[in-house]
Amino acid sequence: MQLVHEMTYVETIAGPWGPTTGSPFGARLCWQVTSASLTGLRIHADLAMPGADWIRLGPDGIRRQDQRLTFTTDDDAVILLSYDNALIRESPAFLAALNTGGETSTEDQYMRMVAHFDTGDPRYAWLTSSLFIGAGRVAGDHRIEYQIHRLD
Repeated sequence: MQLVHEMTYVETIAGPWGPTTGSPFGARLCWQVTSASLTGLRIHADLAMPGADWIRLGPDGIRRQDQRLTFTTDDDAVILLSYDNALIRESPAFLAALNTGGETSTEDQYMRMVAHFDTGDPRYAWLTSSLFIGAGRVAGDHRIEYQIHRLD
């Protein structure tokens, strides 16, 4: 098995709203994804409409992301991206970057996701027939970046 880099996913977020402490479903922080892009050799896409990230706050200190996004490619295909199998293990560097608009490296925190793509466009069928994982980092003020790899 090999990891093949397919794209860089960058998002700009607003928020958070919450947390929903006391909810029978668990506490969540809600972030709005205001802009985003997917950039790689085989894909160039921008966010078509605002998205949402409902982060579950676990009693173990782990943030579990639940995100849904709609993209339009530069050749007019619609691509859906979702991930609810994502974890962020906070670190002092991660929290400092979030609070100050700073940056981290992918090694500064455990920020991993399994990306699920959906599209009906045959030019992008490769997105629906492979598994993708990503490693993330804080990339500046309200910006998150993931390097997304295909499992080959």
